[in-house]
Amino acid sequence: MNITLKQAEKLMYPLLNNKIVPFLHSSPALGKSSLAKTVAAKAKLKVIDLRLTELDASDLNGLPYFNEGKAQYLPFNTFPIQDTEVPDGYNGWLLLLDELNSALPSVQSAAYKLILDRQVGQYKLHDDVYIIACGNLDTDNAITYPLSSALVSRFAHFYIEPNTKEWTDWALDNDIDIRIISFLGFMPSHLYKFNPDSTEPYASPRTWEMLSKALSELETIDTTHLPLLASLIGDGIAQEFMQYLKLADKVPKLEDIINNPEKVAVPSELGLQWATTSMVISSIDNSNYAKLEIYLRRFNMEMQVVALRYIVKQYPNLVTKTSEWRKALASEIFI
Repeated sequence: MNITLKQAEKLMYPLLNNKIVPFLHSSPALGKSSLAKTVAAKAKLKVIDLRLTELDASDLNGLPYFNEGKAQYLPFNTFPIQDTEVPDGYNGWLLLLDELNSALPSVQSAAYKLILDRQVGQYKLHDDVYIIACGNLDTDNAITYPLSSALVSRFAHFYIEPNTKEWTDWALDNDIDIRIISFLGFMPSHLYKFNPDSTEPYASPRTWEMLSKALSELETIDTTHLPLLASLIGDGIAQEFMQYLKLADKVPKLEDIINNPEKVAVPSELGLQWATTSMVISSIDNSNYAKLEIYLRRFNMEMQVVALRYIVKQYPNLVTKTSEWRKALASEIFI
């Protein structure tokens, strides 16, 4: 069954509390590793990120040594064992086994002992170690190896799918460029455009976040930046994003909105609505807040929610001014 990242997060805690290992499957760049790290942060677990494709079996089994004529194994200090002290400020560790089904069968076999017996070499993992595994889909033309039936039965398997609304909620809380948020509100299908048969760049939650960081360095965006956009989200989506940004020339003037917030027309075209919302909330401050709130409350509910969440996140000094608006949207938003 396919579920979203937010749904998966809610289901992982009862599994982890009982030392059951979740396995997150999805196409690339959908945020599997980020979800694991979010869970770790909320549970105050220190993340140990293991890319199994970069390891060999000895990295998991430990190194052999002789002790009184017998061979034993010493684990690498990567793994917290029974006598390891929990780091200050943490409740334990999250062991992230990333790219598990892309690891060589010999590495998967070594991971079996880690997952099934909670043991590395001849040493038991610390009781406060929790494990999450991640991997790509076999259908994505990624290099994968079948999991053994014994290993399959040791996981709780979740198949992750993209969800633009959930991503927007995350983006509003993580300083993603409002132009990207508004564009994907206008074109939600453009959040994720992975094609397993192509080697070209593609739009994804990961690449939109990367683009947001790049845009933060630019005062303006014009056609000279098109190669930058395309390098992250692909040619086609980059062209559409650039055309969307050009809508800024058609949105109502901020001065007119402030002077007459009840009369200036709300655009009827969806793209212009998103572009106008983006412009207004990017320009809001203490002096014009009251007038711009009047105007924004004339938009549809979805855009009001995005606008209000952005304002609360980006302008803490304006939060008290939003109280009546928040009450009006209480059934739609929790802030």
